[in-house]
Amino acid sequence: VPALRQERRVVHESPERDHGVDRTCLRVIAKNAADPHHVSLPVTQLLHEAAAPYRMLARRIEIRSEPSCGGADKGQWEPIGERRPGVIYGLGNIIENAADFATEKVTIEAGWNRKEVVVTVADDGPGFASEIMDTLGDPYVTTRASGQRSAITGKEASGLGLGFFIAKTLLERSGAKLTFKNRKAPETGAIVRVVWPREAFDLPGAERPAPAVPVQRAAE
Repeated sequence: VPALRQERRVVHESPERDHGVDRTCLRVIAKNAADPHHVSLPVTQLLHEAAAPYRMLARRIEIRSEPSCGGADKGQWEPIGERRPGVIYGLGNIIENAADFATEKVTIEAGWNRKEVVVTVADDGPGFASEIMDTLGDPYVTTRASGQRSAITGKEASGLGLGFFIAKTLLERSGAKLTFKNRKAPETGAIVRVVWPREAFDLPGAERPAPAVPVQRAAE
């Protein structure tokens, strides 16, 4: 599968890659790519699959999804994309980072309209350091302090910033654009926004539910 080979190449070509991340990524990619019964994936299910490994943490993870516009047009239907293991893994990296830094909660939201699909991952931690905001997603730019341990594995982080680098690379190859910012004071926390054009996210020919038909009661 060309997409699978491309996602493998992203991890292998990452500079000074973490071999634990390498093995985990390839295991997830191979498992999902080998399942012929899961070709399509609604955006809500995508978020649940990406967040699943991190739900055992003390931090609460909330997932919300809804159209960002009203009206009975195609933008109202939940986006259904191709199952792309690299997208699941890339979002998972972002969720893991948020869970590591969150004080209590990580909020994951999906919104959509006729033109775009937007996924936002926000935490209530200290936020991104101002000096790295412009270079987040580049290799060797880390969000972690030296010696900091992951809340997921308990292991000391490598400090190379490869988690965000791999996530950004995989998601951008799927057609997405990423932006990073902090919450406005007095709130604290980091926000990562991932945006796909609908034509880049939607799987052509995906089956969609029939529109609901209002039930009219017979006059008594």
